Amino acid sequence: MDGPSKQIQPSQAPLKKASPDSAKASSLERMLRVLDIFTEQTPIWAVDDMGAALGYTRSTVYRYVRELADADLLFQVEAGRYTLGARIITWDRQLRVSDPLVRAAKQLEPQLPQWSAHQVWLVCRLFKNQVVCIHQSGGLTDEVSYARGTPRPLFMGATSKAILANLGTRQHNQLFLENPELIRQSNLGQSWDEFRRSLQRIRRTGFVITAEEVDAGVFGLAAPIFDGDGKVVGSISCVRPIQERDTTLDVQQGQLIMALADNLTQLTAALSQRPKHLD
Repeated sequence: MDGPSKQIQPSQAPLKKASPDSAKASSLERMLRVLDIFTEQTPIWAVDDMGAALGYTRSTVYRYVRELADADLLFQVEAGRYTLGARIITWDRQLRVSDPLVRAAKQLEPQLPQWSAHQVWLVCRLFKNQVVCIHQSGGLTDEVSYARGTPRPLFMGATSKAILANLGTRQHNQLFLENPELIRQSNLGQSWDEFRRSLQRIRRTGFVITAEEVDAGVFGLAAPIFDGDGKVVGSISCVRPIQERDTTLDVQQGQLIMALADNLTQLTAALSQRPKHLD
């Protein structure tokens, strides 16, 4: 493949963002976007402000807020102002105790090598066109922005690139069309062909090492995790202070993290199996 698309090139037709009222978005998808605007920076929203931020009509946003509040996904802190509701907390606990990848990561934790007194191990999953941490352990968390539940960029850092490189060609095509500037800034190439070759090199190597791409003062080593069908579902990575990197150990540690990722792949597959019922 010589380019991401014969009909549409990024320089010829910049991607148009879909309107929130686009016919392509289902009513459920549009309602869930209300939950997405609640962040650490803006944890409380007035209903009218939600509508303005999302481009929804007043009647639509009030209907969505009422339905979300009835489902305990939103909680009214005062008249017309809401924060996230208690049902989300119960879902978070359910994910911690039942998600196969989280359970596998907890089982593998005692086997994780202590390469540094200051390190953090991360297990992350693809989330839309970002990466989100679902499990972490170690003592470097203050220096690492991959806090559990915080979406991080897909194109920067070893943790993300290990996932990115193993997505399908069609996804790579679409990502390049939608994010050419971000890709150019990520040291993955200035053109589609360079981007494609960069991802091929990562896949052939099997692991990724990057330094200070997401957080200053640290470097990351990561390998991909797959599901039972060979589809990439996440990555495992170790983040350490940049001054502690010994490049002569890169290959040795890279091979070890690939083995750990393979263990996670197998553990996750085993934990995903439907339990057998007794006759």
